[in-house]
Amino acid sequence: MGMRALKVLLAFALMVWALLTLLFVLMVRERYGRGGPIPVSQGRALLHPLRRFLQPVRPTLQTFGLKPGETVLELGPGPGYFTLEASRMVGAGGRVLCLDLQRGMLELLRQRLAENEIANAHTVVAEAARLPLADGCVDAAFLVAVLGEIPDRPAALLELRRVLKRGGLLSFAETLTDPDYVFQRELRDLCRATGFEPLETSGQPLGYRMTFRVAPGR
Repeated sequence: MGMRALKVLLAFALMVWALLTLLFVLMVRERYGRGGPIPVSQGRALLHPLRRFLQPVRPTLQTFGLKPGETVLELGPGPGYFTLEASRMVGAGGRVLCLDLQRGMLELLRQRLAENEIANAHTVVAEAARLPLADGCVDAAFLVAVLGEIPDRPAALLELRRVLKRGGLLSFAETLTDPDYVFQRELRDLCRATGFEPLETSGQPLGYRMTFRVAPGR
């Protein structure tokens, strides 16, 4: 293949990617532009295939550092776009605790877990600022496009610090298609103020991923 043909092919691929991304952005903005939690009636839209162009599941979870045998907290899983793969990554010796404010979302998630014969993920209806978990019982926690929907973010982060083990990881992914997008500087400030230290930041299409660790002595 000549250089010119390669450039044309690359330009075409970029154009297709841009078009798919734009379609997904428009879909999200049209449905959820009002902000706040996505209604349960539209929860399955979060499983739309176009989402993987913005938030690929396994690469995202790999940056969160999930390990076999760990107890992982997923706050705001919705219908479980990330849950199934997270459960596979922690393996039979680990577990994923799926806490969501909306009971209906967890019902959708339970259906998907049953269909895929996943037994190490557990659903709990709970608020982010009042986690029904013991102190220091979680190895890692992650939130994807969820933090901006929480009214009292400092309280939620303090709760996450409480339930995480010493040195535990807290990870976030944010995408500009989310009407409740949290900017990187705001997230860093919030986490530092509540006892976390930044570990790693990486980019993703139209957004970022960021991982923190419970700060020593906090």
